[in-house]
Amino acid sequence: MRVALGVLVSIALLSVAGHAGAPNVKGKITGQDKLVPDVYAEAAKPESRRWTWREPSPSVAAQFRTLAANPSRDLCIAATTSGNAGPQEAIRMTVTGGRVFPTTIVVSPGTPLAFKNFDPFKHRLYVVGNPSFKAEDMAPNQVRSWSSSGPGKYEIRDELFPSVRTYVIVDPQVVQVAYPGRDGAFGLSLPAGEYVLKAFFAGKQVGKPTQVNAKEKSTVELKDPLNVAAAPEGTDSK
Repeated sequence: MRVALGVLVSIALLSVAGHAGAPNVKGKITGQDKLVPDVYAEAAKPESRRWTWREPSPSVAAQFRTLAANPSRDLCIAATTSGNAGPQEAIRMTVTGGRVFPTTIVVSPGTPLAFKNFDPFKHRLYVVGNPSFKAEDMAPNQVRSWSSSGPGKYEIRDELFPSVRTYVIVDPQVVQVAYPGRDGAFGLSLPAGEYVLKAFFAGKQVGKPTQVNAKEKSTVELKDPLNVAAAPEGTDSK
């Protein structure tokens, strides 16, 4: 079951990245262990009665006892440019295991998102406060598509499962996105030019933007890792 889920997630993220060729911009993130998804934090509250917390086993390594984000599905690295990038090809969003993968994504206006239900039961996805994507039954293997014509942040939930929560940031300047692996490494295959890399988690920008000059025939490796636990520019870390 874990192998199958991993395959599905990989397929979804490959669809999101959508780039051809080897990455020409490489980097790493740090601080991801400080990020806790909203659904985890809410489930941990005693009044939610949605989770039973048990004493961690001493035989389990400390890094596996930390309740934190999974970068490969929860942390989106977006490469943005100074102009309008235009709509991208349709992106698959995988609905499975009471979650939608990825949980945060950045796209340009008009980019279709295709939500496919891989669960053996129905879902009822909807965009919070937006009538363009109302709750409707989505049977197993069914696909529902949605796109936004304007910039902004959109939150997608499920009437039947509170653990389903995905954030869509629509930005006309986004060219491509990537999701780091568990080791924090990520790569982007970008046309030659200047870009600003931004990290997003739970629908919000995290860390400080990083400028990069992509080369056509060489690989640029970021000198310093992106600290996604740091406050974005213009905010108070306290």
